[in-house]
Amino acid sequence: MQKNLMAKKFYITTAIAYMNAGPHAWHALEIVQTDALARMYRFLWYEVTFQTWSDEHGMKIWNASKAAWKEVHEFVNGNVELFKTLYKKLDISYDRFLQTSDQERHYPWAQLMRKRLMESWDLYKKSYKWLYCEGCEALKLEKDLINGRCPDHPNKDIQIIEEENYFFRLSKYRDQVAQLIKDWVYKIEPEIRKNEILSFLEKAEDVSFSRQKSKMPWGIPIPWDEEHVMYVWCDALTNYITWTGFWINDDWQKIWPADVHVIWKDILRFHAAFWPAMLLSANLPLPKTLLAHWFLTLNGAKMSKSTWNVLDSEEVVDKYWRDPFVFDLLYNVSLNADWDFTMERLNGVYNSMLIWAWWNLVNRVVSLCNKYGITEWKASWEIVDEFQKFFDTIESRFIQNFDIQGYLQEWYRLVQKANEFITLAEPWKKWKDDSTKQEAIDDLQLLLYIIKNLAILSSPILTQWFEKLKNILWIEELREIDTSKNWDVENIKRAFDKKEFKVNLCPEILYQRVEE
Repeated sequence: MQKNLMAKKFYITTAIAYMNAGPHAWHALEIVQTDALARMYRFLWYEVTFQTWSDEHGMKIWNASKAAWKEVHEFVNGNVELFKTLYKKLDISYDRFLQTSDQERHYPWAQLMRKRLMESWDLYKKSYKWLYCEGCEALKLEKDLINGRCPDHPNKDIQIIEEENYFFRLSKYRDQVAQLIKDWVYKIEPEIRKNEILSFLEKAEDVSFSRQKSKMPWGIPIPWDEEHVMYVWCDALTNYITWTGFWINDDWQKIWPADVHVIWKDILRFHAAFWPAMLLSANLPLPKTLLAHWFLTLNGAKMSKSTWNVLDSEEVVDKYWRDPFVFDLLYNVSLNADWDFTMERLNGVYNSMLIWAWWNLVNRVVSLCNKYGITEWKASWEIVDEFQKFFDTIESRFIQNFDIQGYLQEWYRLVQKANEFITLAEPWKKWKDDSTKQEAIDDLQLLLYIIKNLAILSSPILTQWFEKLKNILWIEELREIDTSKNWDVENIKRAFDKKEFKVNLCPEILYQRVEE
């Protein structure tokens, strides 16, 4: 991989986590997917900005705070801390965390965005009567419902809303947005989500962008109308850009537009229709890519805080550590299909793939190298070429397809090949015979090269294990790599090319099997 003359910027965001309750494994999936992409782009020597946030307004949160007998600020701040605690356990490398209730960093710019929509004559008042799902914070049509209920929140009653609101002229921009999506100016991935939003845009109607304060007091005030607050999605979507300080100076243009918004599929229309239409109205650049991943299910059903079908990610991390949980999610969950999470599968991934295949390989090679005094690598051109080809495909793999799963599958294939080699080569037997001792040395030097490079290639994903490997292998360039910050690609290249280094014998078995 060649070093760029200047690092290219890469701005990636998660969806805006809703603070009506604490996090579950569904949130964990999205945050680790986004974190892995951010780390991979740092690995490719991009100047990465990784932003995440909390969505804190709306009727659902207002009602949840009252049900918990808490003041609404106390309620949302408590849930924010739960998310931040999980993110810390998952070693998430975000650069900024923004709360939409932040009256200094978010309110003024959300109101400024709304002012721009008004100046474009894209907001108007009208009275209406509509069906409303509090779970989605969205209006519904009869055709959207199953047996009179929202399919995503079947335990919540559909409300009938009748009031006067401000409406946004989505219909004015639907054809333009659709064409930008068709032309890949605004790229929607995967393809099924692109087709879904194009179908929606064909008949997209104007959307309510306010709520009457007397009925829903928890929201950002509209400066010119004290009787209304902003509709939660109008407020929330704006925070992708508000923290940049847009319209104050030109610095925000160094970050915006976003390169990738990572979201879950059931909030597609807000990001693929509402948000680009708002940006067009405000005369701002559109983000480049929207990556709408599928659901992580549990017991065959969508995980949902509303239905209490949830998995406590913290409990899982406490039992299996951070890296196995993250690896299981990223190795098994495709961007193109729902995935049903099971503890049995995680247990198998941990014990079979990571402990037996990868960590056992490291322990065997390092122990033998220490025992026989092997401190440098020597690899055949065939092996060097295989690693170089893998290394050279990383950038295209992620820029074109965001293919974390395929990357880890290729990495694990190399782990398996290394295990097959050491089993067949049996260097411990060759060492005992003077006539084959040099073969044993060659074998171990090759294996040392392989685990060193497999360690580097795993570093954006298995972050905690990589920290331990840095101490075990004791390669100076390796020890300087910080996976949570923008990397020096030359440092990575030197670690790949290093010919002499010291290895340390593991003083103990660092990770053991877990019985489920």
